[in-house]
Amino acid sequence: MKKYSYPYLFSVTILFLAFIFGGFMWHREVYRMTFLNRSTVRYMLMTVFIVALVTSCYVIKRGTIKSNKYVDYIRLFCAANISLLLVAILVLVTIAYCLPGEASSYTTNYTYAASSRSSCAGAEVNDVDLGSNIRICYPAGNVEFNNQIYVEKRSNAVGMVVTYAQTFP
Repeated sequence: MKKYSYPYLFSVTILFLAFIFGGFMWHREVYRMTFLNRSTVRYMLMTVFIVALVTSCYVIKRGTIKSNKYVDYIRLFCAANISLLLVAILVLVTIAYCLPGEASSYTTNYTYAASSRSSCAGAEVNDVDLGSNIRICYPAGNVEFNNQIYVEKRSNAVGMVVTYAQTFP
């Protein structure tokens, strides 16, 4: 297929739209329900930093960047850090979502968290296993006026996945 033909244009357009749709669905169905452990996040950050440093040194030593300004080297390192961090988050959250784990449940108090442009409405819960506050998006029940929440989750070595949540008075 020639690169300037209509079938090629249609197939590339459909693949691009499928990629965008898949990204939105992954964010809605996987990312909002999955939470990583602190140790997993620490190891991810250290690994991304080291891989970005090694990659930047390799690219600079190879002579791909023709400039001798240090600002360009810093930009390369920052770009490598950001892109590798996005890939690492995508991979680790998907792994945490797909891995089987120990199912458990608990009941606790929560506070209502309103939605904003970048987050969903739901319940702000202090999770004991993670040691931090998590936001459970759109639990069943009356989220605004109840004060107790029942949470079912699946924990594994990478993190945890909230499988079900319901509020009650």
